[in-house]
Amino acid sequence: MSKPKKPKSTKAIIYARFSPRRNAEECESIETQEHYCRKFCDEHGYEVVAVFADPDVSGSDEDRHQLWDAIDALKRGYVLVTYKADRLARGVYLDEAIRRAVTKAGAVVEVVEGSPNGDEPQDVLIRQVLAAFAEYERKVIAARTRAAMRRHQLSGRAMSKVTPFGTREGAPVQVIDSNGKATIRRTLEPDETEQEILRLILSLHQMGESYRGIARTLAEKGYVPRGSKWNHHLIRSIVARGG
Repeated sequence: MSKPKKPKSTKAIIYARFSPRRNAEECESIETQEHYCRKFCDEHGYEVVAVFADPDVSGSDEDRHQLWDAIDALKRGYVLVTYKADRLARGVYLDEAIRRAVTKAGAVVEVVEGSPNGDEPQDVLIRQVLAAFAEYERKVIAARTRAAMRRHQLSGRAMSKVTPFGTREGAPVQVIDSNGKATIRRTLEPDETEQEILRLILSLHQMGESYRGIARTLAEKGYVPRGSKWNHHLIRSIVARGG
């Protein structure tokens, strides 16, 4: 009598993503994510056949070669395993697009921590709510970052190589932090020529002039822009930040 065939184990592909932040020590590294994913696969009897990882990319970025390579490698009956749902995507639409691509391949997504893996309506709803929250959180973080940069710029601190319109780089200053360590900080100072242009831009905008109209006025008056020419995109960005 022949022995019964041993059932084939489910094949699993692991996907990990890491986008370092200021508190990088609190973020799960790709190695940590892979460790927990492999443990999850062992507990469920899955055979890991490949691991794909995107280092230093955002979950809102669609252009992730390793992610799409992982999805392309899926076959019918496979499982795409990731540590948390936001490792796949930090937005409802991208999350849904990824899951549709996985389903089209005949595979399923399973998450190690924090998100239901079923296909029942309540499971789908919970995943979408979590994805929506992740998207909202990302936008809040971005807004807070922009606000913080704006506060630093207004206080005369240079935050990037390109200085805000109406300013120029000033003399560097030495700053002592709370640990007594000295660092050199770049500063900003008003650029009088651009300040004159800035006052005109804001005045014309307050009078109801269009961005294109303001650009034409500046060109006609002979004001020199930073770029090749004045245009409505540049004027809009200057007005949006007040400088």
